Order: sequence, then C-alpha cells, then structure tokens
Amino acid sequence: MAITKTLNTASGRPSRLAGARPGPRQHNKRQSALLDSAAALFVEKGVSTTSIDDIAERAGVAKGTFYHYFQDRAAMLEALRKRYSLHFASAASDAMAACPPDDWGARLEAWVATVVNEYAVSYALHDAIFHDPAICHRCVMSEEAIVQSLASLIEDGCRAGAWETEDTLAAAVCMFHGVHGVVDETIATGADTALAAPRLSHLFANMLRPL
Repeated sequence: MAITKTLNTASGRPSRLAGARPGPRQHNKRQSALLDSAAALFVEKGVSTTSIDDIAERAGVAKGTFYHYFQDRAAMLEALRKRYSLHFASAASDAMAACPPDDWGARLEAWVATVVNEYAVSYALHDAIFHDPAICHRCVMSEEAIVQSLASLIEDGCRAGAWETEDTLAAAVCMFHGVHGVVDETIATGADTALAAPRLSHLFANMLRPL
C-alpha cells in the first residue's frame, strides 16, 4: 500500500509519513521537563513565589508551552502531587514484588523500608508541594496510591490468615502517618533514618495482631 507525505503548510516541509508511528514522545518529555523544573523551583523558592515564567524559563520552553499542558499553576501542583505519590507506590510495589509472595512480614518490611527511604531523600519536595503555607490543604489520604498499596497488602495478608484487623483502610492510613511522623522526628533530631524502618515494621506487625 502506498504511503503519501503530508506537507506542513507553515514551512512547506514534509511532515512525518501518513500512517507512520509518531516520533519521540516530545509531549511527555516537555511535560516532564516542566514538572521537573517546577519541582526544583518549588523547593528553592516556594510555591507561592515561583511564577509560571520561572518554570517555563527553567524548562527551556516558551510560556505558551506551559499552558499547553497545564491550565494554571494549581493544575501543575496537583500533577506534581500525583506524580510524587505514584512514584512512592511504584517503588513500594517493586520492593514487595521482590519478596516471597507468602512472606507477609517481609512484604510489610519492604513497604515500610521503601517509604522511609524515599521520604528521607525527598522530604524537601514533599514539604514544598504539600505544606506550603499559601496552598496547604488537607488530603484524603485513603485515596493516595501509596496508602492504597499498603491497604491492599494488609487486606491480602488478612485474607491469607497472617493478620487480623478491624478496618484495613484505617490501619493503612494510620501506618502511613506513623511513617511520616517518625521520619520527620528523625530528620528534626538528626537521628539515623536507617533505624526508623525496622522499628516501624515491628510496631506495625504488632498493630496487625498476627494470628
């Protein structure tokens, strides 16, 4: 079957072949560049003092390009929060998948260790995008991917007879905030964050009333 070329009416140059696959994912690259630039600037300057011009300049794109991907700065902030949460959930999922499927204790420890480690190295970004005084708002933690991944683990463990809990989702939310609080404490006191994960895993295992 013959494949014809289409012309770019603005330049007169041939565009990609009709029916051919799209080229490199420029859309994703530019969006990621904007998010990466915003993340860096929000940490450096704060959300409220970072302008869209600042973000576009750091990303090396025109200001109009920003609006091609995001309606406004609030939409970008929400996208950053979602990406942050999904990154945690993906990392925790990979860590749990590396454990024997029936070793529930090891899978819980893997979730805790991953979340502790990821938060310890990224808390500055977390503080910027979740706790900036100008934009801080309460999140429904039970809807966050990382909390849902823990809730699924707890539910699966209960179904397998490894644990017992009255409210799976409430337990997951409580445990997530426990990780958050303990790591914040270790950061504030200058303690070794590596010690937080085993302590939390022990506490959480007791919370789940092992049978």
